[in-house]
Amino acid sequence: MHMNAGNEAFRSIPNKDSHLPWYKNAGLLQLNLFLLCIFTGQFLNGYDGALISSFQAMNSWLTTLGLKGNSAKATDIGLLNAAVYLAGMCIAPFAAWVSDRFGRKWCIRYSSIANLIGTAIGAAAGTGSSNGYAMFMMSRIIIGSGLAFCVMISPIMLQELPHPKHRVLMAGLFDVAYIAGSFVAAWVTFGCSYISNDWAWRIPYLIHLPFAVIMIIVISLVPESPRWLFKQGREDEGKAFMVKYHANGGENDELVAFEVSEIQEALRSEREAKQDTWRMILTSRSSLHRLACVVLIVTMQNLSGTAIIAYYYTSILKLVGITKTSTQTGINAGLTSFTVLMALSGVWLTKRIRRKTQIYVSWAGVLLSNLGLIISTSLYTQTGHKSAGLAAVFFVWTYNGSFFLACGPIFFAYPAEVLHLSMRSKGMMIWTICGKMMSVFSSYVNPVAMVDIAWKWYFFYTAIIVVTGILVHFVLVETKGRTLEEIGELFDGKILQAHLDPLHYDLGSDDEKMSEKSLEKNV
Repeated sequence: MHMNAGNEAFRSIPNKDSHLPWYKNAGLLQLNLFLLCIFTGQFLNGYDGALISSFQAMNSWLTTLGLKGNSAKATDIGLLNAAVYLAGMCIAPFAAWVSDRFGRKWCIRYSSIANLIGTAIGAAAGTGSSNGYAMFMMSRIIIGSGLAFCVMISPIMLQELPHPKHRVLMAGLFDVAYIAGSFVAAWVTFGCSYISNDWAWRIPYLIHLPFAVIMIIVISLVPESPRWLFKQGREDEGKAFMVKYHANGGENDELVAFEVSEIQEALRSEREAKQDTWRMILTSRSSLHRLACVVLIVTMQNLSGTAIIAYYYTSILKLVGITKTSTQTGINAGLTSFTVLMALSGVWLTKRIRRKTQIYVSWAGVLLSNLGLIISTSLYTQTGHKSAGLAAVFFVWTYNGSFFLACGPIFFAYPAEVLHLSMRSKGMMIWTICGKMMSVFSSYVNPVAMVDIAWKWYFFYTAIIVVTGILVHFVLVETKGRTLEEIGELFDGKILQAHLDPLHYDLGSDDEKMSEKSLEKNV
């Protein structure tokens, strides 16, 4: 029996205990709880990213790092932010090699260890006779290398491990974990801003530690990616994963047979075309198209103008006359709360409308908010009217909200799903390096530009938004309704026919139940 790809055909295939909610299905419950470890890494990424923005409003942090009254303050803060991205950019090729050679889990382990070490160094910055800025810089480099491992490999794991019915939802929720981390950081720093000594920033920084400890413990329990196992020739282990977690122990499950057949056929096709080599990746039209999708998405992620909001929010508020620390951190906390709601709305939309349609809606909101922010900040600069300042804050909120309507559910998931298995780690390495390079640019240039030309710098992002919005129509492909392996059809033009053998169906007869017991012993 053959099944044609697309239109969510896999949903019609019988699957053991599929009538049960996931939390009553032992296999899915266990798998989804394990995947919380992956979300914890992205939570830490969001938490860490929001801290520096909030710390800029704390005199104790500025004093400890020698930035208070420093004429080169903007440049020094830019270097602190850039250090995280430079570390990630340099280590990304190593992360890709580790992922392909030793498995996806080792990348998460390294991320956990880097967070533990980097946090300890950063929290101790400025104690005794130590150089506060140098220690904090070292902390940012170590944490940045760990975050790169996590952020690069986690989207791959969230494509390769979940049940096919949950894949889109799980991948879409990944960036919600980032926003949740930012949300927690915003409120923690808001509460700590009332502390008048160094603990105002040391406490928020130390909160990295418990989450890193959870990650390093739980990742040992998380199963390895079944697709990576198949690629390594460990098919029995890959099938055992599918049986245990996707079929709740049903050895002869039809959906498992369908998944295994798709993976095997896709791998066979990739091997025949030698699609795992850099030579083929950089010369094959289909592979280049995949990479074009990846580069476009990462450009939209990193050069939309939201980096100014994320890392220089206090600069924007000061530009429109809001200077009190508690007011700044309070508004920032409100913004992250709103962003969480918009990201969750985006996840809800992803299940109901096409990917490209959702990006169009999001990008229209981003463009309008960008133009609104330019007009309001320029008016405030010229007139000093409070209404113009409040309008600027409003457009900052809509800017971030519109962006995360697509970024939350699509921008992290899409690159990993359009890359086929043999080039997934390599493609995500390119995604990471490009993203880090753009982030280094933003981190170093934004603070200087905000000081020198203020609101006029937003015009640079206006141009990027317009160009990338147009390219979405010509470059991206629509992936809605397809399994991870079926998406390859959109690039290769080769119809993927999953072969199902009716003799392997779990029909529940006594003979088959005996066969199941025998297979369980072998697994």
